[in-house]
Amino acid sequence: MVQAAKVFLLPPLAPEDIAKRMRGFSKLKRENLAGREIEIGSSILDLYSEDEKLIGTFEENFLLSLKYKDEVLRAPLTVRTPFIFARGEGVTHLIVAARKNRANRIAGQLSSIISDEKGFIQEAWIPSEEFRKLYEGRMGTVKVIFFSDVRIPNVRKLSLYGEELASTSLYQEYLKLGRVWYVVFEPEDGLVIGLTRNCAVTFFSRVSLEEAIAFIEREILPRVTE
Repeated sequence: MVQAAKVFLLPPLAPEDIAKRMRGFSKLKRENLAGREIEIGSSILDLYSEDEKLIGTFEENFLLSLKYKDEVLRAPLTVRTPFIFARGEGVTHLIVAARKNRANRIAGQLSSIISDEKGFIQEAWIPSEEFRKLYEGRMGTVKVIFFSDVRIPNVRKLSLYGEELASTSLYQEYLKLGRVWYVVFEPEDGLVIGLTRNCAVTFFSRVSLEEAIAFIEREILPRVTE
């Protein structure tokens, strides 16, 4: 099951070209833990192409320090994060199936692997008007809206919750004061998501990786600015 994902942009590249630059990547070092040799670092696994997409897994291996009573224990941890490169019109999209901070970190590492150019992979953004089109047709399903860039002194954000969202006049008034940054709504029956304008998606419903990617490709990627 997928809980979150984030979308990024990079210049147009064919999946096979990206694969050539990434295949075999491994940045690991060996450490001794309680008499056992373990690998710490990151690598790319399970890289393959399918339907004009490049799909893979970014594996990260850490050593955690855990406190048990008065004793500090060290334990290894492996985290595997799926990612997908998909060709668009004049651009390539990268989808990282992780929450914002981890997705940003992995996108930065993938950017360094693919290119020496700083900031080769960048955040994706949805224009305000396109963002509103995603949910305004289903206002009855909207649960939360946050507004940023608020033009009121000493006020950074405004928000609407629950029953307040039934007040169209209040929503329209807030639109005059700021821009929608984050919304929680039901874009399809049985699917509840949270979405920011910089394309961080949180799935509050149970969805598979395939279902999450299909939704992002269908509803979010066409609205992203290049």
